[in-house]
Amino acid sequence: LVFFLGATKDMGKMLGGDEEKDPDAAKKEEERQEALRQQEEERKAKYAKMEAEREVMRQGIRDKVGI
Repeated sequence: LVFFLGATKDMGKMLGGDEEKDPDAAKKEEERQEALRQQEEERKAKYAKMEAEREVMRQGIRDKVGI
């Protein structure tokens, strides 16, 4: 019975009924976007650091081999 009531509520929304509006939805979405941007920046910094370390290793190999 609970499933049926939940499905009815969702069906009303899909048929063009009034949606429940979250007054803080825009703020929450902005915070979510900012968190995603921050995660992306951290990921890029991590991979840039790893690539720099690899380049140091490559240069060491080049120096040993004499290239």
